[in-house]
Amino acid sequence: MKRTFPAAACLLLAAAPLAHADRADIKARQQIMKEWAGINKQMGRMIKSAQADKFPQTDFARLAAELKQTADEPWKHFTAGTQRRSDALETVWTQPAAFQAAVKDFTSAVNALDAAARSGGGLNAVKVPYEKMSQSCKACHKQFKD
Repeated sequence: MKRTFPAAACLLLAAAPLAHADRADIKARQQIMKEWAGINKQMGRMIKSAQADKFPQTDFARLAAELKQTADEPWKHFTAGTQRRSDALETVWTQPAAFQAAVKDFTSAVNALDAAARSGGGLNAVKVPYEKMSQSCKACHKQFKD
């Protein structure tokens, strides 16, 4: 009995940093995606409320650039060991090729949206790329989160 307790305590202490790292990864990816949700909402409001001649091109382009700047960030935080402690479905880890394809779709959509926003083409230039970016989010969440 006396030898079992120290061994068990050592195992728990050794595992503690790993559990903390898992929580840090989950928190990091959730924070990035929460920021994206806020950006997406702002962009959606701009598109829905703007008239073509009064579209806030500069503000929209700034938001698109923010998305592009962080588009690669959350994926590195989907590490082994985090699947049981978050809302992400097991399919992230059991279907990694499909998950990577969804990541690629999102990244491509964000890049196209950023290019359209920087083009100076106004509201009509960003409507379709914005919709494609939004759909890539929804599709990924449907398959890997909801």
